[in-house]
Amino acid sequence: MVKQDDVIERTSIVTYALLEELHEVLADAKDPDETSLGVIMGLAMFLDDKIGPMRSQKLMSQAPEIILKTDAHVTDELMQRFAPVLRAFGTHLAEFAAAPVATRPLSKVS
Repeated sequence: MVKQDDVIERTSIVTYALLEELHEVLADAKDPDETSLGVIMGLAMFLDDKIGPMRSQKLMSQAPEIILKTDAHVTDELMQRFAPVLRAFGTHLAEFAAAPVATRPLSKVS
């Protein structure tokens, strides 16, 4: 049986590793902070969409109280566990970003 702490820890590790890979693929060497700001904005939009602004604000204010078993950082061993899949994903994104993509509408057309 999985404990709630295990779900939080596992999700945190995967999220961290995924964001590391995304930052590597998306960051402009001249201005990597722009990518970090984009990640923060994307995370905020994701939370607002999934749980609503009121709950996301509450969860984010409680986040400092959540302590991972790994002392609130991701060890190299844990990163290596998730790295193969996330690196493949990052490689795919890099190839996708490098290739010209036909513009598609963002909304559905009836």
